[in-house]
Amino acid sequence: MNKSDKKASDKYILDRSLSNRIEVSNICKSYTSNHGVNTEILNSITFEIGQSEFVSIVGPSGCGKTTLLKIISGLIKPDSGKVTIGGDSPLKSRGSKSIGYVFQDPALIPWRTVYENIRLPIEVNKQADDTNSRNIEELISLVGLDGFSKHYPHQLSGGMRQRVSLARALSINPKLLIMDEPFGALDEITRESMRYELLDLWTKTKPTILFVTHNSAEAVFLSDRIIVMPKAGAGKTTNITVSLERPRTENTESEEMFNQLINQVRRSYKC
Repeated sequence: MNKSDKKASDKYILDRSLSNRIEVSNICKSYTSNHGVNTEILNSITFEIGQSEFVSIVGPSGCGKTTLLKIISGLIKPDSGKVTIGGDSPLKSRGSKSIGYVFQDPALIPWRTVYENIRLPIEVNKQADDTNSRNIEELISLVGLDGFSKHYPHQLSGGMRQRVSLARALSINPKLLIMDEPFGALDEITRESMRYELLDLWTKTKPTILFVTHNSAEAVFLSDRIIVMPKAGAGKTTNITVSLERPRTENTESEEMFNQLINQVRRSYKC
């Protein structure tokens, strides 16, 4: 890390001095179809995430991963249960710009440049104080897009557009970064590259990250801990601690423990 990177990293960690702990307690959520059929999606989901922890959520399709993220981020309410982020409710956390969200689709505005897309949340949230917002040029550099600030989305590759989306989520300096399958639409080579870039960014800035993926190997490679969701409405979550040393490198994937953890995650799907 060069001096400028260290300076940016130290500033970010200083800004993150308050607790980022997330507590999810007994979350339940059901949906009723147009035909009146009630389907239970989440049943008493409970877990905690510590400050600056990198946690992945995996599980079978339809188990409620995205629904859970929406509840944690305050976009929808649970039928019962409670979520707190640094002691605050999701709604209050959204109001104080404490949550950043990265979707699978970068959803960039085509007529805005890289710089303008990253700055958008600051413009929308006019009450956001400059001291709580990241410097846009710093973010562009941090996500590896130096020289592209004046480019438009159609001039960028898929991986570059996702970097813009990540920088945009970080622009308001959130306590929690939620990532819902952010690399799902990328080709395998770009996806692998983005994993390393995300880990490098996390190492420099140490946000709390909640990351959803269908890829067991990706979850093991990135995470401190993995939460395996049960089938919709059934069972309890399974917590798997990833004891692999950091920093993670190409050699990590050849370690026996790496493959053992992947198999443990996959077995947990069937429990």
